Amino acid sequence: MQILLTEIIILTLAGSLIGILSGLLGIGGGLIIVPLLTFTLIHFHEVTFDQAMLMAIGTSLASIIFTAGMSSYFHKKRNNMDWSIAIHYIPGVLLGASVMAFIIPHLNIVLIKHTFIIYTFLAAYKIFKGQKIKSVLRLPTFIFASFYGFIIASISTIIGIGGGTMFVPYFIYHKINPRLAVALSSSLGIFIGLGASFGFIKNGSHINNLPQLSIGYIYLPGLLLITSSSLIFVRLATKWIHQIPVLLLKKIFACLLFFIGLSMLFTR
Repeated sequence: MQILLTEIIILTLAGSLIGILSGLLGIGGGLIIVPLLTFTLIHFHEVTFDQAMLMAIGTSLASIIFTAGMSSYFHKKRNNMDWSIAIHYIPGVLLGASVMAFIIPHLNIVLIKHTFIIYTFLAAYKIFKGQKIKSVLRLPTFIFASFYGFIIASISTIIGIGGGTMFVPYFIYHKINPRLAVALSSSLGIFIGLGASFGFIKNGSHINNLPQLSIGYIYLPGLLLITSSSLIFVRLATKWIHQIPVLLLKKIFACLLFFIGLSMLFTR
């Protein structure tokens, strides 16, 4: 009972933080969910590292459907969304996430782990340094937009994220207002989650010895706890985006990413 309560507290607090980051920065929270849920599944449910990592990635991507969807809804409600831009990226995003979700269980799990760690350190460095991005005036055509969406979604699926740390700078590079860039990132995160979730459910459906209440490689208690708490805070965060210095929050998030990368580096 004590272990169960500890797990509930950890995942609920994680969901609250993820909701805030999703609303403010357009980040789905996978960089937090993946290491935290990997740790939870290993220590509370005695899942092997390989399976725990895949379940953490699958659950993270499934949760992004809800957090990114809620974030996108409230951005739209506050006239901070343009679906005419997002629609150009959706086909590539769906295809990239779907294809990679079927490939990822056949990849070397150690490679996935180190890819995650390298990306976490790189994202922390870029966010903390806050380099000014040289911008170009035009967004790419539909074909190139779909291609970029495919690449970002494929990478995001391997790591278990909603693509915010790649989509937001990408849109700012194309002279999109930063707040709109966050909203666009959230909307595309929905389709990364949708495309990837089916593959993780299908690939894990015949695996034995997974925790109870799992659907394939998606851990339902983790999905429920993280999503329910994050949805509460994502609504608040979409209001705070006009009030809180986003630069300060980015610095704090960068430090958090650095420590997450370190923790994963020493996890076996």
